[in-house]
Amino acid sequence: IQKKLVLSQDHMHIGNGLMKRLSYILVILVCAAADMLGQEKAPYFCNEEDAVLEYIRTTAEGNVKWYHTMTIEEVQQEGDLTRIDYTSHILNHKRKPYYGDEPAQLSASINQGSVTLDVAESVAAVFRTMLPSGAKITSSGGESTLPSDMVPGDVLPDVHASVKALGLTMKVTVTERKVLRIETITTPAGTFECVVIRERKVEKGMGRNRHTVADTWYARGIGMVRHDTYSPDMELQTSEVLSSKMSR
Repeated sequence: IQKKLVLSQDHMHIGNGLMKRLSYILVILVCAAADMLGQEKAPYFCNEEDAVLEYIRTTAEGNVKWYHTMTIEEVQQEGDLTRIDYTSHILNHKRKPYYGDEPAQLSASINQGSVTLDVAESVAAVFRTMLPSGAKITSSGGESTLPSDMVPGDVLPDVHASVKALGLTMKVTVTERKVLRIETITTPAGTFECVVIRERKVEKGMGRNRHTVADTWYARGIGMVRHDTYSPDMELQTSEVLSSKMSR
């Protein structure tokens, strides 16, 4: 009887130890699943208030074309909609203003993880930094969306934007927007898992007639990590990469 009792107690100890290990493993799996779910829901844009993202654009020859700073000014939650106000400031290779002296004031919206940017208003915002404060600038069309559930092979809607200023009109058309692949890349700011989107962009008017093809790498919670532009014949023209991310 004593041997049976000791054996039974040993079995209980083994059973308790096994249950503890199984419970521990279960907790780890649940936490991992929660982390993965949270990552999947993160938008392809930076929604961290006071975050400062710095980029460097170089030519195909490796020369610096400009330095680009993007600052998240304010993140506002209104029900399911998140509005992000941010600035974009570009300096040339000598760190002098490339466009206007002041940063362009921009905004983005996020709904259920999907990001919407107003291409027309983004162009108009740059014009506002260059033209006199009283200049009439209007924009129309141009909404571009980055769905949260993009997968390779997806085709995104075309973008048609129009901006009028000083009696002149500039039109921007973005077509052939396709999700190419999921790829992990490393930049000076770190290593990121990205979705890669290719699109064709045509700009006409205001003395600017430009036709390019671009591949852009987007990371969740960050947004653009890399942006390569090509000629229509797929000859590399420029490459812009995230060089740092910090809080101000």
